[in-house]
Amino acid sequence: MKPDCQNCKNKNCFVLNYFPPEKVSEISVKKSFSQHKNGNYIYRKNSNPQSVYILYEGCLEVIKKDANGGKKDFYFVEPGELFGYRSLLCEEPHNTSAKVYQNSRICEISKEDFYELFIKNEGLAVSFMKFLSDQLTRQEKKLENKTTQN
Repeated sequence: MKPDCQNCKNKNCFVLNYFPPEKVSEISVKKSFSQHKNGNYIYRKNSNPQSVYILYEGCLEVIKKDANGGKKDFYFVEPGELFGYRSLLCEEPHNTSAKVYQNSRICEISKEDFYELFIKNEGLAVSFMKFLSDQLTRQEKKLENKTTQN
């Protein structure tokens, strides 16, 4: 059964935190929901993005490999986080792979529905820009922490 966004138990959910309450039900209707076992891939590097994803429950690892196939960089996705959006917005193949680290349940919004939400609701673009700014700030802090540790 697909969880209803308005009654989502995850208070860190991307949808609940970045979209106006009146739009949450619209997103809830458009999304799909799936379960994935540990070790499965949600998407792989060089695949064409078809959707954006929100981790509902579980844990995912987003992996970027080096030229030798070893892990170059990775991070864990926690419940409520949006992932898979960068390549979709840039209209380029994924440059990472998303692998299920712990059995997970995932909400998915198709590329077409994601774009339609923005076209129909200009206020969503402002919310999404805030989200992107928050993500950029987070990445800058991570980079700053890495450089001060070395």
